[in-house]
Amino acid sequence: MKLYLDDRNLMVEGATQKDILGGPFRNFRGEKRKFNDAGKRSFNLVVPEEYIELLIDMHCNVKELAPRDDDGEAPLRFVKVNVAFGKYPPHLYLCTKRNKKELLEDELGLLDGAIFSNVDMVIRTYHKDENSCSLYLNTGFFTIKTDPITSKYEDLMTLGNDAEDDEEVPFD
Repeated sequence: MKLYLDDRNLMVEGATQKDILGGPFRNFRGEKRKFNDAGKRSFNLVVPEEYIELLIDMHCNVKELAPRDDDGEAPLRFVKVNVAFGKYPPHLYLCTKRNKKELLEDELGLLDGAIFSNVDMVIRTYHKDENSCSLYLNTGFFTIKTDPITSKYEDLMTLGNDAEDDEEVPFD
């Protein structure tokens, strides 16, 4: 995974399943949970060691999970990325190897259980004051892993963005 900072955007290229925490750390649906109000959508992005200082210098809240065992493994560090459909709604796409579909707000739950093979995204930084930085997903291309049978028939399927779906119905 590569991270780039450009003015006020953080670009992420080549993130995979291990870079976007799953389970309770992923809430694209916006469910009410122990530490989350209903309607608040977010996910957590693992931050490689070489980018920790950059995010800390930006005043992002870098969180840490201790390793599960004592094998000398380094703690897992991550940041929360908000997904808000307010003034600046994000442009999000669910992709397979040959298809892509722009996700509407009520379809984001599809990403909660997805297994990602590649994710490229632009994350907008928001500084409420000089000592805090929140991250908001601006653009995201989420390529999911598909099983061999789905891959075999993918040319016959559509993810919903084809003009052919607009054909006139031959009866009333």
